[in-house]
Formats: sequence, structure tokens, C-alpha cells
Amino acid sequence: MSTDLAESLSALDVDNVFVYVADAVRWDALPSAVANRGVTAKGVAASIHSPTSFAALVSGLSPPTNGVFSFTNRLDVPTLFDVPDHETRYDSSMLDAGGADDSLFSVFGLNPGESHGELDTVKAPFVLLERGNGGHAPYGDSDLTAWEYFRANPDLSAAQFREAYEQRVASDAERFAARMETLESRGLLENTLVVYTSDHGELLGEGGSLGHNGPMRAELVHVPVVFSHPDLPGDATSPDLVRHVDLLPTLLDILGVDEWPVELDGRSLVHEEPADHGLSFYDSSFFTDRVPGLSGRLRYEGAWDRDGGWVIPRSPRRDRTAILAGKLLKSAKRGYLQRHALPAFRAYLRGTTRYGIPGFDRDQALDWLAAANERSVTRTEVELSEDAGEQLRDLGYL
Repeated sequence: MSTDLAESLSALDVDNVFVYVADAVRWDALPSAVANRGVTAKGVAASIHSPTSFAALVSGLSPPTNGVFSFTNRLDVPTLFDVPDHETRYDSSMLDAGGADDSLFSVFGLNPGESHGELDTVKAPFVLLERGNGGHAPYGDSDLTAWEYFRANPDLSAAQFREAYEQRVASDAERFAARMETLESRGLLENTLVVYTSDHGELLGEGGSLGHNGPMRAELVHVPVVFSHPDLPGDATSPDLVRHVDLLPTLLDILGVDEWPVELDGRSLVHEEPADHGLSFYDSSFFTDRVPGLSGRLRYEGAWDRDGGWVIPRSPRRDRTAILAGKLLKSAKRGYLQRHALPAFRAYLRGTTRYGIPGFDRDQALDWLAAANERSVTRTEVELSEDAGEQLRDLGYL
């Protein structure tokens, strides 16, 4: 059933917002148990990397405008956690390891001791963002770290990884269902808008790769966005495109926040025409720039609509080749990569690429990206705590 998202959202009268970001859930992996709870729209992730996507989601600003491309960058703009007259909290259940160690606290510029909170204790009116395991490795019911998981399973096929991945996503959907039960048991369900989404997708063999730190593809950018409330239809779909940057202005609108200190890149899905395209940015360092002729950075930019998009590699082929070579030698996923080296090299060496049938051409995509990059700001660098760094290693980022 298709529904008018703007009309549905504008009719809500709520004081609370709960946003559940299930890590690494691709568009085609949304569990029916989640979709049945509300209105689902196709989303465009701001990045294929968690810190960049989360920063766009909480700030309403695109990566060039907010300056976050890694876990060592920090937001210096108002965010979801600055909503006035609300208790605002961040929680993380990644790897079931206490949320206070999550490195996103540093990205958000939050003090874990003051800003960490859980749904069963937060006081209304509130805005709470939780980062769940979603489909992030390790897949299945493994209790290994992501690094250990891939090292322990070098011979699994893409189909086997997909099956384990879907099991992981389904398990996390049960955690999300438990959060809904908490809202109901606390008598808060009627007064809370719930949003389920993901920071990026996951590769399950496409382009010879696993995970999400590699060449940008549609499977990494298109993510589900589900709006849930007792007054919204269940198991409904919306034709609108929802970008990460649209969530903050939409939530501000629903909560009745009329003024915000900065102009946002996103649009309110309540009172503005939805965007017909979204932009995605990825810029990650895999080794130092001390190697002559190499930057060690893997950079991609993309423009997307519901039906596809264009990906433009911004790092030279020599860097992309060197990074893939390093992964083939040292990555925890090297067992799979070595068995699929040819498609992996093709993916890493590919130039500007069209995915699907987007409703715009390459030149239009380049124009949109150029306009976004004109607003680039200086990135604020911070040092991660030892505990945060350890969690990133467990998740396979370091």
C-alpha cells in the first residue's frame, strides 16, 4: 500500500522521537517484521562509512558542509542532541559492549558520562538515538569480533555470507521490537515517533568484496527508512526519496521547533517537496601518505535517486590499486578477496560508473557534487580514547 508520507507525518502530535540506526542494513535486507510497523521509504545514505553518515543524520548537513569523514573528525555544528526543551541521549548496542565506549560520542562532541542514555530510563520529552548491530559483522550468531569472524571463515561463499548476514539483521530486528515493547510498557508509544534506518548498506560479494569500506555501489548507498507510530499505516510504502540530511529538519518540524541556528541542507518531509536525488561521499585513509606517489586515501562521490545513480572515483587508480593490494595481503577478509581477486580489481579500477537507471546524466551528477563541495568546511580533528579505538578494532575499522 502506497501512502502520502507528508500527509501522514503532518497529522502526528508527538513530544518524543526515537531513532534506531541499525548498522549496515541494505535496502533489500529490511526485515518484514520492521516494515510491517510503519511507512517505508527508500533512503540515500550520506556515506558508506558510519561516522560520515551519522554526522549527516544528526546535523542535517552534508559531509562537505559538516566536515566529518572519519572517526577522528568532530561535529562543530548544532545537532539532534541540541533540540531545546528535550532530554537528548545517545545509546549504542554495537557488539553488546556498553554504549559509552562508542567512538561516535567523539564525532558528536558528546561526553559519554552526560549524554549516554537508554530507552528504559530516558525522561520524556526526549530525543534518543540508538545505534544497533543491524547487519554489521560478525554475521550470524557469532560472538567473535568482526576481524576474528572473517579470519575464521575464509572459505565461505557469497551465499553463505548472505545467509549469515540476514540472520544477523533479523536478530537485531528482534532487539528493535524489544525497544518498541519498552515504549509501550512505559506508556510512551502514542507520544513517540519512531524511525528505523541504517547508516549504510553492506556488500555481500558484489564487486568481489565484503563489508562496506571499498568502492561505492548502490548496495552500500540505498538503505531503508521506516517511520512508525500507532497513527501511521503499517506495511505501507512511500514513493518519496529520504536522505540522511532530511531526518533532522523533519524531526524538528514534527516536534514544533521553529528556529534552528544554522541553515540545513536537508528538507522537512512534512512541509517541503521531497528531494529527487541525494549525494553520498566517502573519504577514508588506509595507510599513511609517506609512500612516495601515494596518498593512502580511498575517495568516492555519488549522486543517487530511487532508481540508481552515478559513482565518481576521486582517488587515482594507483591509490586504489595499492589499497586493494594491501587488503589482499593483510585484510581479515583476504581469504574471500583472494578467491575473487579479478572482480575486486575490476571494481577498484573502474572509472565513473552508472548503477541502475537514474533519472539524470553524468554531467548533472557532477554539477550537484561540485555545488556541494563548494560549501566544504575545515575538518576538526580529535584523538580517540583507548577504549573507543579498541572498539573500532573489534568492528574491523582499524
